Amino acid sequence: DLRTPEDNNGLEPSLLIYQSDLCSAMLDHLESNQEGAGKLKISFQSRLKSLDTSTGVATLQSGDAERSVEELPAADLVAGCDGVNSVVRASIAAANPAFEVEQTKLPGSFKVLRFPQMPSKLDPSAVHAIPGKGSTSAFVEPTARGACALINWRDGVDTKPLPNLGELKETSSVDQARETLASYFPLIEDAIDQDAAQQFVNQKASQASTVKCNSYHLGRAVLLGDAAHCTGGVSGQGCSSAMKDSVVLAELLQHHVGSGRSVAETLAMYSRQQVPEGHALLDLSLGPGQEVGPVKKALYGVASFAGTLLSKVGIGDPPLQTLLTTCLTPFSEIRRDRDFFFGDFPKQEDFDEMIKKVTS
Repeated sequence: DLRTPEDNNGLEPSLLIYQSDLCSAMLDHLESNQEGAGKLKISFQSRLKSLDTSTGVATLQSGDAERSVEELPAADLVAGCDGVNSVVRASIAAANPAFEVEQTKLPGSFKVLRFPQMPSKLDPSAVHAIPGKGSTSAFVEPTARGACALINWRDGVDTKPLPNLGELKETSSVDQARETLASYFPLIEDAIDQDAAQQFVNQKASQASTVKCNSYHLGRAVLLGDAAHCTGGVSGQGCSSAMKDSVVLAELLQHHVGSGRSVAETLAMYSRQQVPEGHALLDLSLGPGQEVGPVKKALYGVASFAGTLLSKVGIGDPPLQTLLTTCLTPFSEIRRDRDFFFGDFPKQEDFDEMIKKVTS
Protein backbone atom coordinates (compact mmCIF):
# COMPACT_ATOMS: atom_id res chain seq x y z
CA ASP A 1 0.00 0.00 0.00
CA LEU A 2 1.73 3.22 -1.18
CA ARG A 3 -0.48 5.60 0.80
CA THR A 4 0.87 7.65 3.68
CA PRO A 5 -1.17 9.31 6.45
CA GLU A 6 -0.48 12.67 4.76
CA ASP A 7 -1.78 11.77 1.28
CA ASN A 8 -4.46 9.23 2.20
CA ASN A 9 -7.49 11.55 1.84
CA GLY A 10 -9.84 8.57 2.11
CA LEU A 11 -8.62 6.98 -1.14
CA GLU A 12 -8.75 3.25 -1.68
CA PRO A 13 -5.26 1.68 -1.41
CA SER A 14 -3.03 1.18 -4.45
CA LEU A 15 -1.35 -2.20 -3.97
CA LEU A 16 1.73 -3.38 -5.85
CA ILE A 17 2.71 -7.05 -6.08
CA TYR A 18 4.73 -9.25 -8.42
CA GLN A 19 2.49 -11.22 -10.76
CA SER A 20 4.35 -14.43 -9.90
CA ASP A 21 3.79 -13.86 -6.17
CA LEU A 22 0.08 -13.20 -6.70
CA CYS A 23 -0.32 -16.34 -8.84
CA SER A 24 1.53 -18.41 -6.26
CA ALA A 25 -0.65 -17.11 -3.43
CA MET A 26 -3.85 -17.80 -5.36
CA LEU A 27 -2.66 -21.30 -6.27
CA ASP A 28 -1.88 -22.06 -2.61
CA HIS A 29 -5.34 -20.82 -1.62
CA LEU A 30 -7.02 -22.88 -4.33
CA GLU A 31 -5.20 -26.06 -3.32
CA SER A 32 -5.92 -25.57 0.38
CA ASN A 33 -9.63 -24.92 -0.30
CA GLN A 34 -10.02 -27.99 -2.50
CA GLU A 35 -7.84 -30.35 -0.50
CA GLY A 36 -9.46 -33.77 -0.30
CA ALA A 37 -12.53 -32.75 -2.35
CA GLY A 38 -11.46 -34.65 -5.46
CA LYS A 39 -12.61 -31.78 -7.70
CA LEU A 40 -9.28 -30.20 -8.59
CA LYS A 41 -6.72 -31.27 -11.20
CA ILE A 42 -3.84 -28.95 -12.07
CA SER A 43 -1.78 -29.49 -15.23
CA PHE A 44 1.55 -27.69 -15.54
CA GLN A 45 3.59 -27.33 -18.74
CA SER A 46 0.42 -27.87 -20.75
CA ARG A 47 -1.48 -25.60 -23.12
CA LEU A 48 -5.00 -25.51 -24.44
CA LYS A 49 -4.97 -26.73 -28.04
CA SER A 50 -8.66 -26.48 -28.91
CA LEU A 51 -12.10 -25.92 -27.41
CA ASP A 52 -15.62 -26.75 -28.55
CA THR A 53 -17.55 -23.82 -27.10
CA SER A 54 -20.94 -25.55 -27.49
CA THR A 55 -20.04 -28.82 -25.67
CA GLY A 56 -17.31 -27.59 -23.34
CA VAL A 57 -14.90 -30.28 -24.58
CA ALA A 58 -11.29 -29.08 -24.52
CA THR A 59 -8.00 -30.69 -25.55
CA LEU A 60 -4.69 -30.07 -23.78
CA GLN A 61 -1.25 -30.57 -25.25
CA SER A 62 1.80 -31.26 -23.11
CA GLY A 63 5.11 -30.31 -24.74
CA ASP A 64 5.48 -30.31 -28.51
CA ALA A 65 4.61 -33.90 -29.31
CA GLU A 66 1.22 -34.48 -30.95
CA ARG A 67 0.84 -37.77 -29.11
CA SER A 68 0.71 -35.90 -25.80
CA VAL A 69 -2.76 -34.49 -26.56
CA GLU A 70 -5.42 -35.18 -23.92
CA GLU A 71 -9.16 -34.66 -24.44
CA LEU A 72 -10.85 -33.53 -21.24
CA PRO A 73 -14.40 -34.47 -20.19
CA ALA A 74 -17.10 -31.98 -21.19
CA ALA A 75 -17.21 -29.01 -18.82
CA ASP A 76 -20.20 -26.92 -17.78
CA LEU A 77 -18.01 -23.83 -18.04
CA VAL A 78 -14.59 -23.06 -19.56
CA ALA A 79 -13.04 -19.83 -18.26
CA GLY A 80 -10.56 -18.35 -20.72
CA CYS A 81 -7.97 -16.52 -18.64
CA ASP A 82 -5.27 -17.26 -21.21
CA GLY A 83 -4.08 -13.77 -22.07
CA VAL A 84 -3.79 -11.56 -25.12
CA ASN A 85 -3.27 -14.47 -27.53
CA SER A 86 -6.16 -16.45 -26.04
CA VAL A 87 -6.97 -19.88 -27.53
CA VAL A 88 -10.41 -19.72 -25.90
CA ARG A 89 -11.11 -16.41 -27.65
CA ALA A 90 -9.88 -17.86 -30.96
CA SER A 91 -12.25 -20.82 -30.46
CA ILE A 92 -15.17 -18.43 -29.92
CA ALA A 93 -14.24 -16.52 -33.08
CA ALA A 94 -14.04 -19.74 -35.08
CA ALA A 95 -17.43 -20.89 -33.80
CA ASN A 96 -19.36 -17.69 -34.53
CA PRO A 97 -18.63 -15.13 -37.28
CA ALA A 98 -20.69 -12.55 -35.37
CA PHE A 99 -18.05 -12.50 -32.63
CA GLU A 100 -15.69 -9.60 -33.28
CA VAL A 101 -12.28 -9.00 -31.76
CA GLU A 102 -9.97 -6.07 -32.45
CA GLN A 103 -6.36 -6.87 -31.55
CA THR A 104 -3.94 -4.04 -32.25
CA LYS A 105 -0.21 -4.09 -31.63
CA LEU A 106 1.05 -0.98 -29.89
CA PRO A 107 4.18 0.73 -31.22
CA GLY A 108 7.40 -0.09 -29.43
CA SER A 109 8.89 -2.95 -27.44
CA PHE A 110 9.57 -3.50 -23.75
CA LYS A 111 11.53 -5.52 -21.22
CA VAL A 112 11.13 -5.80 -17.44
CA LEU A 113 14.04 -5.41 -15.00
CA ARG A 114 14.10 -6.14 -11.28
CA PHE A 115 16.31 -4.13 -8.93
CA PRO A 116 17.29 -5.12 -5.35
CA GLN A 117 16.48 -1.59 -4.20
CA MET A 118 14.65 1.50 -5.46
CA PRO A 119 16.94 3.90 -7.40
CA SER A 120 18.26 6.42 -4.90
CA LYS A 121 16.95 9.48 -6.77
CA LEU A 122 13.34 8.24 -6.72
CA ASP A 123 10.75 8.39 -3.95
CA PRO A 124 10.46 4.80 -2.63
CA SER A 125 6.78 5.29 -1.78
CA ALA A 126 5.67 6.29 -5.31
CA VAL A 127 5.34 4.92 -8.84
CA HIS A 128 7.40 6.82 -11.41
CA ALA A 129 7.02 7.39 -15.17
CA ILE A 130 10.44 8.46 -16.44
CA PRO A 131 11.08 9.80 -19.96
CA GLY A 132 14.41 8.68 -21.41
CA LYS A 133 16.46 9.70 -24.42
CA GLY A 134 15.40 8.88 -27.97
CA SER A 135 11.68 8.03 -27.53
CA THR A 136 12.35 5.71 -24.59
CA SER A 137 10.64 5.59 -21.20
CA ALA A 138 10.81 3.70 -17.94
CA PHE A 139 7.94 2.89 -15.58
CA VAL A 140 9.45 2.21 -12.14
CA GLU A 141 7.54 0.95 -9.14
CA PRO A 142 8.63 -0.10 -5.64
CA THR A 143 8.17 -3.72 -4.57
CA ALA A 144 8.58 -5.68 -1.35
CA ARG A 145 12.02 -6.83 -2.54
CA GLY A 146 13.30 -3.68 -4.21
CA ALA A 147 11.90 -2.25 -7.43
CA CYS A 148 10.61 -3.24 -10.86
CA ALA A 149 11.23 -1.26 -14.06
CA LEU A 150 9.37 -1.55 -17.37
CA ILE A 151 11.74 -0.30 -20.08
CA ASN A 152 10.06 0.85 -23.34
CA TRP A 153 11.58 1.84 -26.68
CA ARG A 154 10.80 2.03 -30.39
CA ASP A 155 12.84 0.10 -32.93
CA GLY A 156 14.00 1.95 -36.01
CA VAL A 157 14.35 5.29 -34.23
CA ASP A 158 17.66 7.06 -34.85
CA THR A 159 19.33 7.25 -31.43
CA LYS A 160 22.91 7.94 -32.54
CA PRO A 161 25.46 8.05 -31.06
CA LEU A 162 23.72 5.61 -28.65
CA PRO A 163 22.68 2.20 -29.99
CA ASN A 164 18.94 1.54 -30.15
CA LEU A 165 17.87 -0.51 -27.13
CA GLY A 166 16.51 -3.15 -29.51
CA GLU A 167 20.08 -3.79 -30.65
CA LEU A 168 21.13 -4.96 -27.16
CA LYS A 169 20.71 -8.74 -27.36
CA GLU A 170 22.44 -11.86 -26.05
CA THR A 171 25.41 -11.16 -28.31
CA SER A 172 25.95 -7.75 -26.68
CA SER A 173 28.44 -7.35 -23.85
CA VAL A 174 27.01 -6.75 -20.38
CA ASP A 175 29.24 -3.70 -19.93
CA GLN A 176 27.93 -2.15 -23.14
CA ALA A 177 24.33 -2.82 -22.08
CA ARG A 178 24.90 -1.28 -18.64
CA GLU A 179 26.52 1.86 -20.06
CA THR A 180 23.83 2.24 -22.71
CA LEU A 181 20.92 1.84 -20.29
CA ALA A 182 22.54 4.28 -17.84
CA SER A 183 22.95 6.82 -20.67
CA TYR A 184 19.28 6.51 -21.64
CA PHE A 185 18.04 6.74 -18.04
CA PRO A 186 20.44 8.80 -15.87
CA LEU A 187 17.76 9.17 -13.19
CA ILE A 188 17.98 5.44 -12.37
CA GLU A 189 21.59 4.76 -13.38
CA ASP A 190 22.66 3.75 -9.85
CA ALA A 191 20.25 0.77 -10.02
CA ILE A 192 21.49 -0.35 -13.45
CA ASP A 193 24.31 -2.65 -12.39
CA GLN A 194 25.83 -5.74 -14.04
CA ASP A 195 22.90 -7.90 -12.97
CA ALA A 196 20.30 -5.51 -14.44
CA ALA A 197 22.27 -5.32 -17.69
CA GLN A 198 22.47 -9.12 -17.82
CA GLN A 199 18.70 -9.34 -17.34
CA PHE A 200 18.21 -6.96 -20.25
CA VAL A 201 20.42 -8.75 -22.79
CA ASN A 202 19.12 -12.21 -21.80
CA GLN A 203 15.45 -11.26 -22.03
CA LYS A 204 13.42 -11.49 -25.22
CA ALA A 205 11.68 -8.21 -26.07
CA SER A 206 7.90 -8.15 -25.86
CA GLN A 207 5.36 -6.06 -27.76
CA ALA A 208 2.11 -4.98 -26.14
CA SER A 209 -1.30 -5.27 -27.80
CA THR A 210 -4.78 -3.97 -27.11
CA VAL A 211 -7.81 -6.28 -27.25
CA LYS A 212 -11.47 -5.32 -27.65
CA CYS A 213 -14.34 -7.82 -28.01
CA ASN A 214 -18.07 -7.38 -28.62
CA SER A 215 -18.97 -10.20 -26.20
CA TYR A 216 -17.18 -12.01 -23.38
CA HIS A 217 -18.97 -15.34 -23.73
CA LEU A 218 -20.34 -17.87 -26.18
CA GLY A 219 -21.87 -21.23 -25.34
CA ARG A 220 -19.95 -22.66 -22.38
CA ALA A 221 -16.89 -20.43 -22.84
CA VAL A 222 -16.26 -17.15 -21.06
CA LEU A 223 -13.39 -14.66 -21.31
CA LEU A 224 -11.69 -12.85 -18.44
CA GLY A 225 -8.77 -10.44 -18.12
CA ASP A 226 -6.49 -9.82 -21.11
CA ALA A 227 -8.28 -12.52 -23.09
CA ALA A 228 -11.39 -10.32 -23.04
CA HIS A 229 -9.96 -6.80 -22.89
CA CYS A 230 -6.44 -5.44 -22.84
CA THR A 231 -4.96 -1.94 -22.83
CA GLY A 232 -1.42 -3.13 -23.46
CA GLY A 233 -0.33 -1.97 -20.01
CA VAL A 234 -1.02 1.69 -20.79
CA SER A 235 -3.26 2.23 -17.75
CA GLY A 236 -1.64 -0.22 -15.32
CA GLN A 237 -5.08 -1.71 -14.65
CA GLY A 238 -4.64 -5.15 -16.26
CA CYS A 239 -4.41 -7.16 -13.05
CA SER A 240 -7.08 -5.11 -11.25
CA SER A 241 -9.59 -5.42 -14.09
CA ALA A 242 -8.91 -9.17 -14.42
CA MET A 243 -9.52 -9.65 -10.71
CA LYS A 244 -12.72 -7.63 -11.03
CA ASP A 245 -13.88 -9.92 -13.86
CA SER A 246 -13.23 -12.93 -11.64
CA VAL A 247 -15.16 -11.49 -8.70
CA VAL A 248 -18.13 -10.50 -10.87
CA LEU A 249 -18.30 -13.91 -12.57
CA ALA A 250 -17.94 -15.83 -9.30
CA GLU A 251 -20.66 -13.80 -7.59
CA LEU A 252 -23.04 -14.16 -10.53
CA LEU A 253 -22.51 -17.93 -10.72
CA GLN A 254 -22.93 -18.33 -6.98
CA HIS A 255 -26.10 -16.26 -6.84
CA HIS A 256 -27.87 -17.18 -10.07
CA VAL A 257 -26.76 -20.72 -10.90
CA GLY A 258 -27.03 -21.51 -7.24
CA SER A 259 -30.68 -20.41 -7.31
CA GLY A 260 -31.61 -22.36 -10.44
CA ARG A 261 -30.71 -20.19 -13.44
CA SER A 262 -28.76 -21.75 -16.30
CA VAL A 263 -25.05 -21.17 -16.88
CA ALA A 264 -25.88 -19.62 -20.27
CA GLU A 265 -28.19 -17.01 -18.71
CA THR A 266 -25.58 -16.20 -16.09
CA LEU A 267 -22.77 -15.78 -18.62
CA ALA A 268 -24.98 -13.35 -20.55
CA MET A 269 -25.33 -11.29 -17.37
CA TYR A 270 -21.55 -11.31 -16.99
CA SER A 271 -21.03 -10.03 -20.56
CA ARG A 272 -23.66 -7.31 -20.12
CA GLN A 273 -21.94 -6.11 -16.97
CA GLN A 274 -18.29 -6.37 -17.99
CA VAL A 275 -18.16 -5.56 -21.72
CA PRO A 276 -18.93 -1.86 -21.05
CA GLU A 277 -16.18 -1.84 -18.42
CA GLY A 278 -13.60 -3.27 -20.83
CA HIS A 279 -14.51 -0.85 -23.61
CA ALA A 280 -14.46 2.12 -21.22
CA LEU A 281 -11.04 1.22 -19.78
CA LEU A 282 -9.55 0.97 -23.26
CA ASP A 283 -10.95 4.41 -24.20
CA LEU A 284 -9.63 5.97 -20.99
CA SER A 285 -6.22 4.36 -21.42
CA LEU A 286 -5.64 5.49 -25.01
CA GLY A 287 -7.31 8.90 -24.80
CA PRO A 288 -9.65 10.53 -27.34
CA GLY A 289 -9.42 9.02 -30.84
CA GLN A 290 -8.73 10.79 -34.12
CA GLU A 291 -12.46 10.92 -34.88
CA VAL A 292 -13.07 13.65 -32.25
CA GLY A 293 -10.72 16.02 -34.05
CA PRO A 294 -7.57 17.92 -33.02
CA VAL A 295 -9.38 20.63 -31.06
CA LYS A 296 -11.01 18.27 -28.54
CA LYS A 297 -7.81 16.22 -28.28
CA ALA A 298 -5.93 19.41 -27.42
CA LEU A 299 -8.63 20.52 -24.97
CA TYR A 300 -8.45 17.10 -23.28
CA GLY A 301 -4.71 17.50 -22.83
CA VAL A 302 -5.11 20.99 -21.34
CA ALA A 303 -7.97 19.85 -19.06
CA SER A 304 -5.93 16.87 -17.84
CA PHE A 305 -2.91 19.06 -17.07
CA ALA A 306 -5.02 21.68 -15.29
CA GLY A 307 -6.87 18.99 -13.34
CA THR A 308 -3.60 17.49 -12.14
CA LEU A 309 -2.40 20.88 -10.86
CA LEU A 310 -5.71 21.71 -9.15
CA SER A 311 -5.96 18.29 -7.50
CA LYS A 312 -2.65 18.95 -5.73
CA VAL A 313 -4.33 21.76 -3.79
CA GLY A 314 -7.47 19.74 -3.11
CA ILE A 315 -9.66 21.13 -5.91
CA GLY A 316 -11.61 18.77 -8.16
CA ASP A 317 -11.09 15.08 -8.84
CA PRO A 318 -7.69 13.41 -8.70
CA PRO A 319 -5.86 12.80 -12.02
CA LEU A 320 -7.39 10.08 -14.23
CA GLN A 321 -4.62 7.56 -13.49
CA THR A 322 -5.15 8.04 -9.75
CA LEU A 323 -8.91 7.81 -10.22
CA LEU A 324 -8.64 4.51 -12.10
CA THR A 325 -6.25 3.10 -9.51
CA THR A 326 -7.83 4.21 -6.25
CA CYS A 327 -11.60 4.51 -6.60
CA LEU A 328 -14.48 2.06 -6.85
CA THR A 329 -16.38 4.03 -9.51
CA PRO A 330 -17.12 1.85 -12.59
CA PHE A 331 -14.88 2.58 -15.58
CA SER A 332 -17.98 3.09 -17.72
CA GLU A 333 -19.17 5.89 -15.43
CA ILE A 334 -15.76 7.59 -15.48
CA ARG A 335 -15.78 7.32 -19.28
CA ARG A 336 -19.29 8.78 -19.64
CA ASP A 337 -18.22 11.76 -17.53
CA ARG A 338 -15.74 12.52 -20.33
CA ASP A 339 -18.13 12.28 -23.29
CA PHE A 340 -17.36 15.89 -24.26
CA PHE A 341 -13.75 14.94 -25.09
CA PHE A 342 -14.20 11.33 -26.25
CA GLY A 343 -17.62 11.37 -27.90
CA ASP A 344 -20.74 9.60 -26.65
CA PHE A 345 -20.17 6.29 -24.90
CA PRO A 346 -22.76 3.62 -25.87
CA LYS A 347 -25.78 3.20 -23.59
CA GLN A 348 -26.30 -0.06 -21.72
CA GLU A 349 -29.11 -0.99 -24.16
CA ASP A 350 -26.62 -0.64 -27.04
CA PHE A 351 -24.21 -3.05 -25.37
CA ASP A 352 -27.04 -5.48 -24.62
CA GLU A 353 -28.08 -5.51 -28.28
CA MET A 354 -24.48 -5.96 -29.45
CA ILE A 355 -23.98 -8.97 -27.17
CA LYS A 356 -27.32 -10.47 -28.11
CA LYS A 357 -26.36 -10.47 -31.82
CA VAL A 358 -23.34 -12.64 -30.98
CA THR A 359 -24.99 -15.10 -28.66
CA SER A 360 -28.57 -15.50 -29.91
